[in-house]
Amino acid sequence: MSRELERTHRTGASLALAFIDVDGLKQLNDSQGHLAGDTLLRLLGETLRANVRPYDVIVRYGGDELICAMPNLSASEARTRFEKIAALLTTADAKHSVTFGLAEAQPTDTLEELLARADADLLQARRSHRGNG
Repeated sequence: MSRELERTHRTGASLALAFIDVDGLKQLNDSQGHLAGDTLLRLLGETLRANVRPYDVIVRYGGDELICAMPNLSASEARTRFEKIAALLTTADAKHSVTFGLAEAQPTDTLEELLARADADLLQARRSHRGNG
């Protein structure tokens, strides 16, 4: 993630960062076991990989959170992509969904600042139910 942000600062290209939260993962683990949670995470990983570019960077940030850095993509283009991903995940398994937040890198952003803006957008999405498949 840091290298992508550094590249963006150096080249002036755009960089969208998605903060993705797997809705209900803890409850799934608690009620059906960690194997069920792992199955959901694998489904999400497959859905993400099938709908982002090979050079987009996806990392697991926490237990139920992932981050995806998408160079040369605006936040609005990333939003369209992640709305599709959320819909595909819900279509594959109607019991599960993701909520996402997005931020576009600014010329002076640190990684922490970019993450904080994407996280704030995620929290806003959760409050408004935007992105909940």
